[in-house]
Amino acid sequence: MRQEDTKPWYRQFWPWFIIALPASAVVGGLTTVWIAMQTSDSLVLRSEDGVRNASDRRVAAERFASQLGLAALLDIDLETGVVRVVMRSGDLVEGPPLLNLELSHPAFADRDLALTLNKAPPDENGNPVWVGHFVTIPAGRYYAVLRAGEAWRLTAEWNGESSLTLRPGGEL
Repeated sequence: MRQEDTKPWYRQFWPWFIIALPASAVVGGLTTVWIAMQTSDSLVLRSEDGVRNASDRRVAAERFASQLGLAALLDIDLETGVVRVVMRSGDLVEGPPLLNLELSHPAFADRDLALTLNKAPPDENGNPVWVGHFVTIPAGRYYAVLRAGEAWRLTAEWNGESSLTLRPGGEL
């Protein structure tokens, strides 16, 4: 003799288990869409002229710095926050009165720092020098960019060390 199950389907375990699997995927997908709509992508470079033109200007500035033979030694006093940049000027006739140093965090745009460096007297070898000061010294990994307006740009990766060499396009 065979015993039959008399409970309706909605009182059984297996139909609800099978329904729960795709339903959890739908809930996860909708949650992902909601998170994506609530947050902005800080890793995308934006400018008034558009992403492509900003990228083209960056490449042109690095190419110009490479043609001039520019390189810079960045020294940061980790105790006082004093920043000193000594430029190997290459074919640069006259150094600008101000340089911009930008430290960009690889993941979080709100951790980015910008510092204006003022021209100082040349060092003992006659190399141009710029100085500035960090109020708080950043910790962790950053991309360092040294630029003179839109004319040229030098880059490197900074991991908290006190001395760093910047070159066009991060050349080795």
